[in-house]
Amino acid sequence: MGKVAALTATIEDMRRSMVLAGSLPAEWRLTPKERDLFLALISNSTVTKPMAMVILYGADQDGRPTHSVDVFISRIRRKTEGQSVTIETINRTGYRLVDRLVWAKTLKLDIPVAH
Repeated sequence: MGKVAALTATIEDMRRSMVLAGSLPAEWRLTPKERDLFLALISNSTVTKPMAMVILYGADQDGRPTHSVDVFISRIRRKTEGQSVTIETINRTGYRLVDRLVWAKTLKLDIPVAH
């Protein structure tokens, strides 16, 4: 299975888990794309911009600029700031969620988390 297919399958598993658990706080009001990106941050030690582009737009990205990833990350940060969610920018690489394993447990997500 390729990286894109594996990532897509993981996101689908996480969506199912999240729906069952009602996990993400409603007050965050994340859009479906923001939710998917946040779930990717939980399940991966680092989310690169190319990974984020696949999560947000699928394999066919139609020349979308990668800075749209920065906009989505900014929105997630703003919406979750009162909950001690910290998303670090990794220069020239992507993003990582601080304490992601704690967040996976806190949100009761029954998902595979890469170490």
